[in-house]
Amino acid sequence: MEDLQSVLSYAKNNNYPISNKKGLYVEYLQHEILKSVFKHTDKLHFIGGTCLRIVHKIPRFSEDLDFDNFGLEEKDFEVLIDYIQKDMTLLGFSVEFRNVYKGAYHCYFKFSDILYTNDLSPNKDEKILVRLDTVKQDVDIIPQVTLLDNFGLFFEVKSNPIDVLLSQKFLAVLGRKRSKGRDFFDITYLMAKTTPNMAYIEKKIGIKTEVELRQKMLSFCETVNFDEMYEEVKPFLFSSDDGIRIKKFKQYMEQWDTH
Repeated sequence: MEDLQSVLSYAKNNNYPISNKKGLYVEYLQHEILKSVFKHTDKLHFIGGTCLRIVHKIPRFSEDLDFDNFGLEEKDFEVLIDYIQKDMTLLGFSVEFRNVYKGAYHCYFKFSDILYTNDLSPNKDEKILVRLDTVKQDVDIIPQVTLLDNFGLFFEVKSNPIDVLLSQKFLAVLGRKRSKGRDFFDITYLMAKTTPNMAYIEKKIGIKTEVELRQKMLSFCETVNFDEMYEEVKPFLFSSDDGIRIKKFKQYMEQWDTH
């Protein structure tokens, strides 16, 4: 287990915003959990915002650990969570967990004696929550394997390829009941690196071309207050200057050079 000062020292040497001490320690905990996950199963692919942060270095903090599930059954999930809890305990953490099964497999890890001990909270009983979510995937995806070397931890993770991660972000925007600013932020970063996997999007929602996807996104943008979206994600950004990525998202979609 790394203490807060060790985490801050690593952060200073690796261009993290050290003002967000809690965010930094949560990211360290995410790494410890990830290492345990991929030590004990090969049936999950890392996805979502925390994957973008850890694997692709997007400059914002992220809260949850999300995975596509390729054949991990409920009993297997329970065994995996038990392994993770044991690994965290061996590292010296005081951790409790709760599994929830509602359309997917979820686990809520709560870490005690961190925030108050490190003067990150005046509340002695406040705990750090790290949520792990897995959703069964019905599309075959060849994973990207990445060797991570962060916070003194050295291990491999399997994630969805970057074009699929971008596609999943588009689907999140179009599918959420309530919009989240982080999705718009992430799309602008990923679009500089790749293009959406239209075969994946077609299988999921029937949209076949980038032109059609762009039009769908522009129509959706008419319903979004992007200033509100920025305020929502602002605490997680490494730099407030990046807020323009959210505030100008509609214009960004208008300028998308589709194929």
